[in-house]
Amino acid sequence: MKNKLVYKYIGKVLIGFSLLLIAPLIVSLIYKENLSTFIIPLIISLVIGILLNSIKINNKNMYAKDGFIIVAISWILISIIGSIPLMIDCKLSFSSAFFEAVSGLTTTGATIFDDVEHLSKGILFWRSFMHFIGGMGVLAFVMAIVPLSKNDKSMHVLKAEMPGPSVAKLVPSIKKTLFYLYFIYIGLTTMEFILLMIGGLNPFDSLLIAFGTAGTGGFSVLNTSLATYSVFNKWVVAIFMFLFGVNFNIYFLILMKDIKSALKSEELKAYILIFIISFIIIFLNTYNMFTNIGEAILETSFHISSIMTSTGYSIGDINFYPTSCRIIMLALMLISACAGSTCGGFKVSRLLIILKTIKRDILKVIHPNSVRTITFEGKKIEEETIKSTQTFMFLYILLIIFIMFIVSFEGIPFEQTINAVFTTFGNVGLCFNISSFANFSSVSKIVLSGGMLLGRLEIFPIIVLFSDIHK
Repeated sequence: MKNKLVYKYIGKVLIGFSLLLIAPLIVSLIYKENLSTFIIPLIISLVIGILLNSIKINNKNMYAKDGFIIVAISWILISIIGSIPLMIDCKLSFSSAFFEAVSGLTTTGATIFDDVEHLSKGILFWRSFMHFIGGMGVLAFVMAIVPLSKNDKSMHVLKAEMPGPSVAKLVPSIKKTLFYLYFIYIGLTTMEFILLMIGGLNPFDSLLIAFGTAGTGGFSVLNTSLATYSVFNKWVVAIFMFLFGVNFNIYFLILMKDIKSALKSEELKAYILIFIISFIIIFLNTYNMFTNIGEAILETSFHISSIMTSTGYSIGDINFYPTSCRIIMLALMLISACAGSTCGGFKVSRLLIILKTIKRDILKVIHPNSVRTITFEGKKIEEETIKSTQTFMFLYILLIIFIMFIVSFEGIPFEQTINAVFTTFGNVGLCFNISSFANFSSVSKIVLSGGMLLGRLEIFPIIVLFSDIHK
């Protein structure tokens, strides 16, 4: 990493991250808990950030590769710093604390805790707040607080972090783009928070569940997840999970009163269609397992929304679902929701591009001389985008197989190995036959943590970082 600008940007990220640690510190202060839990990582993040930010630079040019490296290193560092409160307060080993912190920041929601109800309020808040921070992207969150640069070169950072095949500015400047994104993000979160309180939840629990839904994370304040909540609150969470799985560009178009363009979105239509088809199949195979049709509709809708958006909340035991339904759910873990949302996974947009490419290639075999272009959302897709999507799919599958091979040395059943990797790499959190990852070895926890980071950052930033290191 010859460009010193990279270190300076990372320094700014760590300074911004130290400011975010003030929130759980205030919670600990209110509940009269151990303040050093958050003061220590705050000081560490701030000091390292100031030192890196003080580096003098001559070359102020930022390139796409620099953006990938900044994102990769920043996420690794903040995951390490984010694990410190868990090591201090919960006396966890580094591998366990790192796993939990990565799960929080990548909005996965997989946990090493068997009993979350005995955790301190500060830690409970920090776990869910990490979801909220990581939902839109940690660097995007920091950029909204501490601008990384005075020009739009920070777009390289935003593109490297935001989920989806491509990231476009909603308006000409990054500052305004982030304003609209967070206006939508915080607005939806506030709406859910209010509705949950109307449904009878206390403000603290309402806020944490709203954080988890917004970031599509899944950390809960109860051991039973959301199973004991009222029907009203279950529906509130189910609906908002689905809403946070929508590309935020759609909400921007609605804000701009361009509802016609929003409704034309191919990705939105496919997202809704996948949900409906999955609902019909799973409902028809499981409705007789419930006491009444209303309960069956709620649980089916809730769990499809939870898994499809990689949130991971649960209101029942999905281990009793028939094999056919579990296969559909595993597929939904990988596909996930829309690009430009807060979800993990492969994304509906990439699936559509792959399917359209397959269709084009089949037609080329039938009609060799025909020239066919692929369009998406009314625009022609460049061959470069198609190739990068195919490369991403290949790497996605290859990495899943590789991580499954490493985790297989745990000696756990084959199905549990698949579930563990799918739920972490897809940033889902909810899986079959695994309630917590406490009993996994330190090696597997670190490997699965790496899988969560690869899944959330969509592979390329981590690969670019290690490619640069080995030069």
